[in-house]
Amino acid sequence: MDNTPWHQVNISYPGQTAREREQQAVAHLRRVLPGAETAGLITSWWFIRKGAWRIRYLPTNSPDSGDQARRLLTDGATWTGDIYEPETHAFGGHDAMTTAHTLFHHDSRHLLTYLHQHPTTRREHSLILCTALMRAAGLDLNEQGDVWAHVVEHRAAHLNQSPTTDARRWERFTGDVRSLLLGAPRTPGDWHTAFAHVGAALHRQRERGTLTRGLRAVIALHVIFHWNRLGLPATTQATLARAAQEAIFGLPDSSPPDPR
Repeated sequence: MDNTPWHQVNISYPGQTAREREQQAVAHLRRVLPGAETAGLITSWWFIRKGAWRIRYLPTNSPDSGDQARRLLTDGATWTGDIYEPETHAFGGHDAMTTAHTLFHHDSRHLLTYLHQHPTTRREHSLILCTALMRAAGLDLNEQGDVWAHVVEHRAAHLNQSPTTDARRWERFTGDVRSLLLGAPRTPGDWHTAFAHVGAALHRQRERGTLTRGLRAVIALHVIFHWNRLGLPATTQATLARAAQEAIFGLPDSSPPDPR
């Protein structure tokens, strides 16, 4: 097992609904994580949602920086300590894991600002970001469709297979998704650029032969981790990935899921 300098705490936020818990988490993390970084306690940080919010942070070399950061992060919170185990093999090796940690940090930083604004376009924005990563990785449209098919397979248990008579609604939805996937490259802001840089880095690792797993499988995992940070439920992830897959490869004859 790889030793890692990363530390982890799991924080449970109060609230009756997922949105209420998210608001509590965003308000707290927007304050303490950049604060710990500014204070010289940590150099990088990110979060993932899996039950509790799992906060991973990289302490500086200063004495007791890890303990000080933990106290700052958990003061007044309901939390447990944990041991972070990087999914090095799943993300394609040591170089690719370092690349993944870079994206996790930038994505988390931008997400705290984005979620603070109570956005209503999470799905759309995520498709644009993920497409930027795939394009920068050198994937053509069919290869991008294969990435979305990988995600569908990951989330197959959550796909709504119940018949629906509203095929036209699903067709409109996949048409909207297709417009986002085929849209002209956006003027890159910092968030968009972070995804593109990671795609380019993965492409270079593949060209050098240091990527230890298929590029499309690695990118599919990046999509899922991004969606988990974003707070998309597994059922939404399954439906959105299927819409993206069908937007590229065409609609099958079988009944579509409900895009709600």
